[in-house]
Amino acid sequence: MILRGLDRYPADRLEPLIDYAGDPNPTTTLVLVAAKIAKNMRIYKAIDALGGVGHYAAPKRGEYPRIVIEMFADRGKTIGRDAAEVLARAVGFDTQAKDNLRRLEIEVEKVLAYTGERETLSRQDVEEVVSETAPTSVFELTDAIGARDCRGALALLARLIDAQESVLGIHALSLRLVRQLLSARAVIERPDHGRSGDTVAKVLGVQPWLATKILKQAERYSTAELVDALRLAADSEAQMKTSRDPRLVYERWLVAVCTGELAGHKR
Repeated sequence: MILRGLDRYPADRLEPLIDYAGDPNPTTTLVLVAAKIAKNMRIYKAIDALGGVGHYAAPKRGEYPRIVIEMFADRGKTIGRDAAEVLARAVGFDTQAKDNLRRLEIEVEKVLAYTGERETLSRQDVEEVVSETAPTSVFELTDAIGARDCRGALALLARLIDAQESVLGIHALSLRLVRQLLSARAVIERPDHGRSGDTVAKVLGVQPWLATKILKQAERYSTAELVDALRLAADSEAQMKTSRDPRLVYERWLVAVCTGELAGHKR
């Protein structure tokens, strides 16, 4: 359980929490969040006595490249300082540190999806994928693809392109979605009918809420359609890297996937 805005509560409202800290439930984790709190307050002293106080300061601007390097390292990848600085600059920063980190996570995931199994990533890899922060999230686009909403997906794509989003980065995350949907289809078609979000979460290594969404999206596609989507994606990626209009190549792939008008399969 998470209780936010602890510093906005009057002192008398905190008394039950102080009493609770003296004999907490061993099967429950209670997290109290405050922007700032005085160390001489009784609630602070009670939690500190349990060893439960943690201080988390917002990163300074110059610390973000190091954070980027750590994000890749946590995923088993190595990236140089110069490449990390490119990614950090591309995201841009405001005063909301939480949003900064979330945007960094999105760009890191795009680079990972684009580079595949390679363990050492270069500055060129980053430059080919990352883009200036867009008002529309690329994950809104992949959600539209999962929903087979062709018109909505094309509209979102136009907004992303207008915001200087990388077509290669969009394609990489779209391809990851297709792979996830294909894995979810494998779960759906198991003889034991393991159609739960928990089962898909274990297979994909994602949070249950995300697995539930992927499972619902996978039910809109057949396995044959998703296999054809992967095959067409490989051809499209090769074309995008040499085409004068990679957006058009991606749009053709997107329409083919959403409508089912793929080379080897028709809806």
